[in-house]
Amino acid sequence: MSVIDEWINPIYLEERVVEDLRQSIAAKPVVKYAVVDNFFREEKLDQLIEKHRTLQFSEEQDRMRDGKLLPYDGAVKFAKKDDFGAELFFDAEWQRYCCYLTGTQLQFPVDTEIKLRYHREDADGFWIHTDSVLRDMVVISYFNLGWTAADGGLLQLWRVDEELSDKAYSVDNPKGRLCFLEQKENEPKRITTRTPGGGFPDGKRHDLTLIDQIVPAYNRVFFCNFNESAAYHSVTPSNGKIRTGFVQWMFNRK
Repeated sequence: MSVIDEWINPIYLEERVVEDLRQSIAAKPVVKYAVVDNFFREEKLDQLIEKHRTLQFSEEQDRMRDGKLLPYDGAVKFAKKDDFGAELFFDAEWQRYCCYLTGTQLQFPVDTEIKLRYHREDADGFWIHTDSVLRDMVVISYFNLGWTAADGGLLQLWRVDEELSDKAYSVDNPKGRLCFLEQKENEPKRITTRTPGGGFPDGKRHDLTLIDQIVPAYNRVFFCNFNESAAYHSVTPSNGKIRTGFVQWMFNRK
């Protein structure tokens, strides 16, 4: 049995299902992504979650880049090849599966970075940013049993709209909890911003419109192709629950 056979729900290895997901991602008008539920075999995911509870996390290494404090909170352990789950993360067949699913064009062997993540009960949230400058695709897996939208920690996706709106929230450099991300969450929302911390490469002010919010529920996986769009994203503050999961980026070093 291959590694992906051991880890992935067999439904998502069926050719018809894979092709349907590929077409769904390709048909997205802006951000090329998919949200998939019950993706991993539960026995493997639960083992990963149990090991995750024993990890030593470092907040500093996740918040510092080039000597600067990044405008979001969280703690992280970078996965190594002797960690549980490494047989999946570093497996070429898994990496090819993710690239094929998302339509991401990469040269193999790919470079990859895996962060096993931990966010405290009342995490401040992640500021709007893009990973596309250095990475080509991402897989995010969520570990959170019983999580609902009311618990916060929603992954938000944004598109750039160069039309200023009187209803836009104007934000330059927020501090503390990013509660403005939660305002009018059931309505189309526009934010006029000059994004700090890895946001807009040109450093200018832009207008953003919210296009989706994803609840970080147990065994939910988010796939996204950064080749096709910048995929600006943020995470709303958490409301009293610890949030965990992993993030895996794949890329060719530039």
